[in-house]
Amino acid sequence: MLRLPTTFSLGFAKSWGARKSGPGNHVIIGEQAFGAPGRGGSIGFADGEAKISFGYVMNRHGGGVGLNDRGQSLVDAAYRALGYTSSDPGCWVR
Repeated sequence: MLRLPTTFSLGFAKSWGARKSGPGNHVIIGEQAFGAPGRGGSIGFADGEAKISFGYVMNRHGGGVGLNDRGQSLVDAAYRALGYTSSDPGCWVR
C-alpha cells in the first residue's frame, strides 16, 4: 500500500528505511522506539530505553510517507542531546 519497505510491530511503526532513500522515505528512531508517522511528515513515538516521548506536527505538509527533513532533523537532535552517537544501523544507538 505504501510502496516501500516498512517495519511495524503490533500496529506501531519501528525504525524503517534508510537516509539514502531520501526525505519522506524513512523513519529513523531508536532501536526500542515505537510510534506512528503521519501524513506529511508528522510523527509521534515513545522510546523506553531513551526514556523519551516525542511528537511533531506541522502546518505545512511535506512529501512521502515517512519523515521529511524537518521532522527527522528534530528527532536526530533529540537523540544526540541524549548521548546517542550513530544512526548508521538504521536506528539510533549509543
